[in-house]
Amino acid sequence: MSAAADDLVRRVAAFLPVPPLPPPPQKPQQLSGVAAAVLDAGGRLGRAVGDVFRRLRIDDTFYSGAPEQRWGNAGKNGRRPAAGAPLAGKEGTTSGGAPLGASGRFARSQGSMNLSATYDSRTNDVESSVVARGDLWRAEASHSSGAGASASAPRGAGDGTNMFLVQLGPVLFVRDTTLLFPVHLSKRHLIWYGFERKNGVHSVCPAYWSAHKRWFFMSMLCLNPFACSFMDMQFPNGQLRYVAGDGFTTRAFLPVGGGVLQAHGKFPGEKRISFSFKNRSGSSVVPMVQWPDKSLSLGFVQPLSWRRSGLMLQPATQISICPTIGGRHPGVCTELIHSVNENVGVIYGYSHTASPSAHASLSIGRSKLNGGVARSGIVFRVDAPLHGFDRPWFSVQMSSGIEF
Repeated sequence: MSAAADDLVRRVAAFLPVPPLPPPPQKPQQLSGVAAAVLDAGGRLGRAVGDVFRRLRIDDTFYSGAPEQRWGNAGKNGRRPAAGAPLAGKEGTTSGGAPLGASGRFARSQGSMNLSATYDSRTNDVESSVVARGDLWRAEASHSSGAGASASAPRGAGDGTNMFLVQLGPVLFVRDTTLLFPVHLSKRHLIWYGFERKNGVHSVCPAYWSAHKRWFFMSMLCLNPFACSFMDMQFPNGQLRYVAGDGFTTRAFLPVGGGVLQAHGKFPGEKRISFSFKNRSGSSVVPMVQWPDKSLSLGFVQPLSWRRSGLMLQPATQISICPTIGGRHPGVCTELIHSVNENVGVIYGYSHTASPSAHASLSIGRSKLNGGVARSGIVFRVDAPLHGFDRPWFSVQMSSGIEF
């Protein structure tokens, strides 16, 4: 009976459209492997797209570390910080350790200010100057008072002793009477227009330089009356400058035989030709001819000891001797220069001429004598004549520099 029933079921199934049975379920291991592969590919694609957008976004340059760390440190609410808002780690610093408000691009100083003052007891003259500059601006002011300044100033009182200059981009203000601003700008040349309110003079100032900035030309032409008041030409081996009322000044140098041949001249004025030679041991010889003074001098500098400054060796003690034959000041001048370290330097000098004298100088701090112009320092110098009725005099120079 059972065999006949089974045969009947098979016959009925062959004629009736019975849907096929569903396939057996897959193994859990196969499903987990496929899902892991899909999720891994999606994660890699998401991370790649996120990296592209992070590099394109400006505000993300403030962040450092993995995306999960940045988002997790943004706050307990779990939301991403606003665009341009750096993440705070320690108090007053970002997550990278930089101060708040300063990123990697803006960490460098935006400007500097240098102050200097000099006092000379012989003339009772005090000179002071302030120079402040930034990327697109500059301001300078100087003041000089005393008998020496008044005697050296051919113009009116306060005209040659006080000076200030303000530059805002390409616009230049000199004192309160002269204004220069550009009327044409290009990559290789530009033209300034100038107006001097005190004398009512209009000027045009063209400038031109080569593609690699090896040649430079600049001039100032007054239009009423027409005249050239200033001209400056700079080339790879020298410079030519003209100033109305002062004449021409030239400077040229040429490498010759392992040294440098230099020529300086002022027309009208003094001219000199010198040759500088320095050997491997640090000794240098500088013969010089001057005319119309008609003098010949031979400068010799010999280092006696060396000290290490960073990766370089600099002379710690050196002596210089310069005998002069002919001219107005024949004789021998000697100096002994000793640098204790980068912050202390001492100079002793003696001049055996028609009026013998001696001088001593002490430099403390990063002053000009020690090679640091933009740092704080002081230079104290004493000059003493060795015969006659002249009294010793001294001078003090103080300088200070800050960055902001």
